[in-house]
Amino acid sequence: MNLLLIASSLIAQAPAPALPPASGPSAATIFYVTLLIIFLSAIIGAVAAKWSRDKCLKLLDAYHVTLERSRGQTLGGQLKVFSAGIEVVYDHPFIDPRGRKKTSYLIYGQEIDQHMLALLRYHGEMSDAQQKQRDQQIRRTFNPGPLRRLWRGVRNLVNTLRDAFNATIGAVVTQYQRVNPASAAILSSQGNSVAQIGQTLLGRFANAYEPLLEQYIGQAVILDVADPINPNNATAEYTGYLAEYTQQFIAVFNVKHQCSDAFAVRLPDVTEGAPLPPLPMPPPPGAPAPTLPPPERVDHDIAIRIDGLRLKIQNTSHEPVVLRRLEREGFEPVALGVVVAPSAAFDIPARDARGGNLICEPIRMLDIVAPRRFATIRHAGELVERRSFIDELHLAQLPLVPKLLNSFHASGSEPDDEQAAASSD
Repeated sequence: MNLLLIASSLIAQAPAPALPPASGPSAATIFYVTLLIIFLSAIIGAVAAKWSRDKCLKLLDAYHVTLERSRGQTLGGQLKVFSAGIEVVYDHPFIDPRGRKKTSYLIYGQEIDQHMLALLRYHGEMSDAQQKQRDQQIRRTFNPGPLRRLWRGVRNLVNTLRDAFNATIGAVVTQYQRVNPASAAILSSQGNSVAQIGQTLLGRFANAYEPLLEQYIGQAVILDVADPINPNNATAEYTGYLAEYTQQFIAVFNVKHQCSDAFAVRLPDVTEGAPLPPLPMPPPPGAPAPTLPPPERVDHDIAIRIDGLRLKIQNTSHEPVVLRRLEREGFEPVALGVVVAPSAAFDIPARDARGGNLICEPIRMLDIVAPRRFATIRHAGELVERRSFIDELHLAQLPLVPKLLNSFHASGSEPDDEQAAASSD
């Protein structure tokens, strides 16, 4: 007994066996990996934000366009598209009635939905190089090759399954924590950043996919754009072919742009007048349009009003009008190249236009990109037959392919005829 008591006391006084050191990253490793993930997420986010421009706006990047603002004011110039907004560089710097020199007009990303009504591009107001680029762009848009169609299909699939991919990324991060307990300390603090990196890349890769609009890519449609004077009550219609759509914008193009006969509008011989009152806020749905002061002159549906030191040229017709140039006796003609949409207006300094002739041309077909807040496709036009995969690869030119196709169609039509005859009996 004494020996047992002595042994038990010795065992109790003996130090406990040392446990093996826990395997896992050190504090320094966790710190450096955390910094790496933070910098990586910041770099990926910055690069994605810099290069992610709206696909509809990119179609008009570096082209001569006319910007129609939400209340009807228009201005023309070369468009520059950025990830954080757009800029319209005027063809020539001008000095406003107060002596301030202006060279461009900027709209920031958060302002586009409120300030921009439409971007209009007309073939005749572009340089020769821009016209060639536009023709190439039209061919790629309306007659895409197999690879472009495949790429668009992949983007649409990714966008359709975006929620599933996002959930998968989160599930992979969680499962990795369970399988690798040693890395749980890092992922527990930076798991959200890792998941956000994947979601950011996925969002930049995916495409806005809507089956209702996807079926009309390259097909004839009619685009309704809100009227700038009364956007809640009336719309202007533009016919064309659906070129592209995103979550914010929609693009409708026309292959050919045609103008009607040009006409001249005589401008009043004045340099100054009473300023017009500012347009009120858009009326509620169903309310009448605001009443505008009577114009000084109306010629060929072009209403002219005096607004302080400016002449306000408003298009009251149902078709867009191109303001070609301003001709004035004793002065060189001034090229304008501005498309004035229905109900929109363009301002000209009265001192530079007094007593001149404004050369105008109505147009029926042009390219337009408009925010989906103000623009909607309500009608489909005439359907255009798309080229098949066989036509794209020119397989029909091979000697045996037409015979095989004809025999296939002939064999496929016989059962239908027999079934129709049997059903009639």
